[in-house]
Amino acid sequence: MSELMLPRKPSVFNILDSLLLDKNNFPLNTYSIDKGVSLLNKTPPHSGPENPAPYNSLPSLKGNILIVGEPRIERDLIVSSLTQGGHRLLIASTSEEAFEVLSRQMIDMIINNFQASFHLLEFVKKVKSQSSFSHIPLLIASSTQEKVAQSLILGAEDFFASTLEPSLLQLRIHIWLENKAYQNFRVENLLEIRARLSLLKEAVECVDDGFAIFDPHDQLILCNQSFRNIYNLEEAEIKQGLNYQQLLEINYKRGVYLLHGRRSLKQHVELDHKYLAWLSKRLKVHTMPHKPYIDKLSNGHYIEITEKKLPEGGMIAIFKDVTEQIQYEKEVQYLATHDILTGLANRVLFKKALENILVDAQKKTLKFAVIYIDLDGFKSINDTFGHSYGDHLLTEISKRLQKCLRKSDLIARLGGDEFSILLKKVKNHATLEELIHRIQKSICIPIQYGGKTIEIGASIGIVYGLPHGLTPASLLVAADKAMYEAKRAGRNNYRFA
Repeated sequence: MSELMLPRKPSVFNILDSLLLDKNNFPLNTYSIDKGVSLLNKTPPHSGPENPAPYNSLPSLKGNILIVGEPRIERDLIVSSLTQGGHRLLIASTSEEAFEVLSRQMIDMIINNFQASFHLLEFVKKVKSQSSFSHIPLLIASSTQEKVAQSLILGAEDFFASTLEPSLLQLRIHIWLENKAYQNFRVENLLEIRARLSLLKEAVECVDDGFAIFDPHDQLILCNQSFRNIYNLEEAEIKQGLNYQQLLEINYKRGVYLLHGRRSLKQHVELDHKYLAWLSKRLKVHTMPHKPYIDKLSNGHYIEITEKKLPEGGMIAIFKDVTEQIQYEKEVQYLATHDILTGLANRVLFKKALENILVDAQKKTLKFAVIYIDLDGFKSINDTFGHSYGDHLLTEISKRLQKCLRKSDLIARLGGDEFSILLKKVKNHATLEELIHRIQKSICIPIQYGGKTIEIGASIGIVYGLPHGLTPASLLVAADKAMYEAKRAGRNNYRFA
C-alpha cells in the first residue's frame, strides 16, 4: 500500500526526468480530479494504511463505492455496514452493469462480491487490464483462499470476509479510502507539475540563449534547442541521459572546445592527461560557480556560461552566444591601439610596450633598442602627387619595415611619416647596425604607383643598451633627438643617442 503514496511536497527534480524524458508510464490521463470525486480531503490525512488511527478517532472520509455481485445476503451485509459509514454506494449485479457505472461515475473503490470463481476472477482481470480503471482500489469480498490468492495475482489490492464485523469493515474501507486520497493528492501534484513543466518547456524554447537544468546528481534533465545547437547534441543523446561530466567528455572528444590550437570540429581527441587537467578545472568552476565564464568553441564562437545553484539541489545554466559582443570589443580595442591606415601599432600601444620593457629591464639584464624613423621628403611627395600617393607610400614602407623585423619586435606608426620600432632583445651593437642598414636599404627601394616612380629616404635615431631612470616618454624624446641629428647630418643617415 505504501507504494501508492507520495511525500507531501514532491521535489520537482524527483519527477522532472520521468515527465520530460518519457520514463514515467503512470496513466495521468485517466484521472479527472474535479469530476465528481467524493474524497473531500484535498490534502492527505496524517495517518496512513500502515499506521491507521484508532477507529473512534478517524476523520470522516466518504467515498463513491461500487459493489459488484449477485443479490445475496452477503452483499446486503456489506451494503448495510457501509451505509452506516455514510458512503455513497452504487450497486451492480453483473460485470456489464459495473462497467456501465464505471464509464459514467467517478469511483473511489470497487468491492467484488461475485460468488462464482469464474465471474469474480474475470471481473478482476477486466478491471486491471484497462488503464482507465486499473488505478481504482479493488477489494475481494471472500475468505476462500483460492479465490483470494488468484485475485491478488491478477491485481486486486486486498480482501476481507463478507461476514466481517461492521466496525472492522469500516476501518478496512477507511484505510483504503485514505490511501486513495493519497493517490489523488499524488495525481494532483503530478498534473500540476506537468502543466507547469509544459509551460516551462515552451518558455525555454522561446529563449534565444541555451538553457539547461541539471538535477542534484548533475544529470541533465531539461534543455532547449538552442543548447543542443550550441554543442551539436542529438535528441537521442539527451534522452539516453547525460550528466555534466559526460557532456564535457563528448564535447571534448568531438573537438567542440578550442583547446591546444584545435579548430576543427571533425578532429577526434583522445582523453589524455591534458583532458583530466582541463576537466578538473571545469568541474571546480561548475561545482562552485561564482561568476560567468567563457567557452571558446572550435567554430569560432564564444559562449558565456552563467550557472546558478537551486535551493533543492541541482543547477540552472544559461549559455549565451557572445561572439558578436566579443568581436565588437576586440574591434574597439584594436582601433584604440592600432593605426587604421597601416594596421601597425599606434602611439598608445607602443607606449604600453615601452612600459613593459622597462619593468622587465629592471628585473633582469636586458639590452633592448628603440628606433625612431622619419621619412625624408614625405611632405613634398604628398603635396606634389596627392594624399593617395602618400597613403600608398606609408603602407608600402610599413610592409617593408615588418619584413626586416622579427615577430617579437614591435613597430608603430606614431603619426604622419614617423615610425618607431622596439627591439626587445639585441645581441650586440654590430647586430643592431646591420639591422639599421637593412632598414635603410629597404626604404630606399623605389616605389611604383599610379604610373609614377617614388623615391624616398629616412633619418633614423636609436636608443640602445640598458637605459636606467628613463620613462617611455623620455625614451622616445631621446630617440627623436638622435633622429634630428641624423637629419641635420644630411638625411638618410642614422645616429645613436
